[in-house]
Amino acid sequence: MTKKILLSTALAVTLSSSSFAEEYINTAPVPIMPVYNGGFYLGLGYGYASVSDDYLEYFPNEGLSIQTEIDYSSAMLQAGFRYSPFISFELRYWLSFGDGSYDIDSNYPPLYPTPSGSYDEFDAWAIYLKPTYPFTPEFSAYGLLGFSGAYISGEPGWDLLDNSGFSWGLGGSYNITTEIEVFVDYVWLYDSMGESRYDYYDASSNQDISVDSFNIGVGYRF
Repeated sequence: MTKKILLSTALAVTLSSSSFAEEYINTAPVPIMPVYNGGFYLGLGYGYASVSDDYLEYFPNEGLSIQTEIDYSSAMLQAGFRYSPFISFELRYWLSFGDGSYDIDSNYPPLYPTPSGSYDEFDAWAIYLKPTYPFTPEFSAYGLLGFSGAYISGEPGWDLLDNSGFSWGLGGSYNITTEIEVFVDYVWLYDSMGESRYDYYDASSNQDISVDSFNIGVGYRF
């Protein structure tokens, strides 16, 4: 008899709690958005990529220093799979809209004037592990850890960069709906990890190249 009374009481409390929770959610002034748990997603964004090229020559022009800064506007495509609210796997690809704008600073300006033409092409790819922390159902912060490659067509007519290496990034996203989000992030796409030494029979030099990108875009979850 006592067990029946306890079971009846527990059932009544459960039903009452469920009814109260449902009534609260339905009458809450701000609808509660569920946390996105997992699945495939696609994204499209704008990337502002910056390239830094520091060149120092030892022979035959000892002391020659040339610093080149190149900026590109690019389209960024992303595709990924969210394994859980905290872990995703993501692919990205950047492709420049057109020629990059550049600035060259040299300590030998009479011998090495600014060349005519342009750095006409930039594209890059990356694959990332994407740890995410949802602070609220709407806002999340994330990191990007992985591997990337970048290609830059140089001036005049040779490839400035065609290489790959470690890549990382930081960003945040905001859920407009359970399917649509907006995001902004920064990624470090490539660094030659210090000076790269080139020694030939008639020349000797160091060159350090780095590439990063600021990105903003929108994503859709399936």
